[in-house]
Amino acid sequence: MISASEALSSLERAVAGVRRDEDRLTAMLSSATAEAERLRAAQAEGYKALARLRLDEIAGAPALAALDAAERRALAALERRRGDLDAAARKRKAAADLLDERASTRADRARDRDRALAAVEDLVDDVRGRIAGDAGWRAADAAVTAAEATAAEAEAKARQAEADREEKRRPYEADPLFVYLWDRGYGTAAYRGGWLARWGDGKVARLVGYAEARPNYFMLNEIPLRLAEHAARCRAAVADVTAARAALERAALEAAGVVPLEREAERTDALLAEADAAVEAARADVAGLDEAARAAVDGDDPAIRTAVDELAAAIARDDLQTLWKKAMATPDPADERIVEQLRGIERDLVRVSAEIEETRKAALDLARRRGELERSRENFRSRGYDDPWGRVVNEGLIAGIVEGIVRGALSSRDFDDFFDGNWSRREPKGGGFGGGGRMPRGPWGGGSGGSSGGGGFRSGGGSGGGGFRTGGGF
Repeated sequence: MISASEALSSLERAVAGVRRDEDRLTAMLSSATAEAERLRAAQAEGYKALARLRLDEIAGAPALAALDAAERRALAALERRRGDLDAAARKRKAAADLLDERASTRADRARDRDRALAAVEDLVDDVRGRIAGDAGWRAADAAVTAAEATAAEAEAKARQAEADREEKRRPYEADPLFVYLWDRGYGTAAYRGGWLARWGDGKVARLVGYAEARPNYFMLNEIPLRLAEHAARCRAAVADVTAARAALERAALEAAGVVPLEREAERTDALLAEADAAVEAARADVAGLDEAARAAVDGDDPAIRTAVDELAAAIARDDLQTLWKKAMATPDPADERIVEQLRGIERDLVRVSAEIEETRKAALDLARRRGELERSRENFRSRGYDDPWGRVVNEGLIAGIVEGIVRGALSSRDFDDFFDGNWSRREPKGGGFGGGGRMPRGPWGGGSGGSSGGGGFRSGGGSGGGGFRTGGGF
């Protein structure tokens, strides 16, 4: 079992690891692009060398000029793309390194906060055990127990009276003449009517036995209201005696030294909030650079495509291809050496082009899978799983799910399902001792949220001060 903070850190490390793999692929792509530049330059130089040997057999100057111009454009375009790849990789690596550094700091701050909370919890647990022997606390606790029992009994009676009312009022309300008289307020000071109406309503009242039924119906409706009011007063009395007991507990906690521990918890939580904000800022920067890097890797630049096509067209000129065929047919040693070099370059260009395409696709695919891990991380936080008292069992499966996502066999949904089934929240030690702690950034004594976000702790009690407070007594 690991803490929720540790589980979140493992997700952060997984994302960082995949991003480093992306950087390696980007470096491979840049290297392959540089190799393609070198090969295309060598290919062009080979054709120019062959042309110089046989200037008298071709329209020399136009062919060489076209080849020179196409070569310059193609190499400039390839060099520009390689520069874009290198620049994107450098910027992203710098931003990712900063993100890793801030994520590591955040993990340290989370551990500091958790240790500070544990110190408060341990003290509360100790004081709760010792105060059980105090006569004053036992009397206060007995008063709470008695008040709870009284309130529970009153609430049960109120619920029963309400159920009885729903059942017993039906015969009354099923009689339209009774309902008519009741709605007119017949038999009460609120009744209004002339002598004829009074004479007629009296006839109706005697017919349905209204004089006997009205007080019964009145009490049937009134008793649940009165019992509900009594139950509310009993519940308020519970709050009063609970507050009195919490005051005793708070005094005991302060005497045991809880206030400095609460302030340390507040301080470390504030530092964690700052670290959270720093991580989010760095993550936003990296996200923008991730997109720039993806565009550089994926970039189907029309300028590059046009320049390379022009170079290929220049090499494919009829006069140069005729020269190539003659060189292959003529057993001249100088020709043969250049022809063999060009054949090797052609084979290498096919190989390097395939490597570039394969690496480009792998980098884009890995970026998509990193996105799945990032969604898992954000879902973890948005669902409140990064809770100070959150914990994850079967943590050994996390690495397997990460591997499955990186291989493309799993998705962020699998991580969501894992955490849904393996995350739980323990109650802080001490339970509601002293009224229960209050932590705006997370559910110390109730509420919702996680370890991340703004807020802090609320101090108070006999020592005063702002910030963290462990409730009325704790």
